[in-house]
Amino acid sequence: MPELTWKRAEFRILPLHGVRLDAENAAEKRDRLAALIRSGDPDLLVLNGDTFRSPVSEKEAMESARTLLEPARDAGIPFVFTFGEGERKCGLTDEVLYGILSSLPGCLLPDRAEETDGFTDGTVPVRREGKSSPVLILRLFDTHTETTAYERDYGSPGRSRLPYPLYTPHYMDGVRFNQTVWFDRDHERIEASSGRKVPELFFFHTPTPEHAQLPLNQGRGCFDGVTREERKCQTVNGGITMAAAESGAVLAVICGHEERNDYYADWAGMRMGVEPSFDHGAWIVSVRDPDNPAVRIERI
Repeated sequence: MPELTWKRAEFRILPLHGVRLDAENAAEKRDRLAALIRSGDPDLLVLNGDTFRSPVSEKEAMESARTLLEPARDAGIPFVFTFGEGERKCGLTDEVLYGILSSLPGCLLPDRAEETDGFTDGTVPVRREGKSSPVLILRLFDTHTETTAYERDYGSPGRSRLPYPLYTPHYMDGVRFNQTVWFDRDHERIEASSGRKVPELFFFHTPTPEHAQLPLNQGRGCFDGVTREERKCQTVNGGITMAAAESGAVLAVICGHEERNDYYADWAGMRMGVEPSFDHGAWIVSVRDPDNPAVRIERI
């Protein structure tokens, strides 16, 4: 079981997606990460998909990831990771990529889900010093690959037997129904063992259709950010956002995948956001007051 300790007034997380590492850019990416760590002072890094450039060899992936994470290692900041479609483009298997990242200093492997097809599904509890029960759960979901299987089964636009995907022409896989079922059961198990609802933060790569709707609130008080490119979301809605809202336990759902978009809004009592990719910006997602938790997003 991974161990994270909440030591300060707030718990600060630096999520990163679209790093796209290779041997040539690793030193440059390392220097950028060092600057983000100095500015954001995080307690944890989350590699939130598209970590490697396509294609990459096993040796190159190991060496470039080790280089990237030097500033985190030197600062004693642990990291966790999850996969998106980019991990399936780099020419390495899930098992090899998981082995590479999990072998690096500072990696916290989650308590992995056994009943889902998400390779990186799992939970990481955060505890207060001297306390045995978690005060916060970080939940990681795998959002799989681009949906070539979807096009195989249902056809491409104009020939599909299903309605045209909402909000985007991009066929993307996402959090699937069996992953939603796992969350439903697992958060109930955690609540039963803790005697209360334990707040959760979700991290996964590909946004949901609900995320794609958030910019419709531009100009209203609940929306913050900009959209600089077409929004891209999961083709088939696996129900994870609604399940999160109905649970009453989820504080925020943080995604990536889109390159230059940078926005978040409150939806059904949760903060939902699409962070910019590594080269275009960064967020600190912080949680204050474990007894009455609130989420804040800070751009750095």
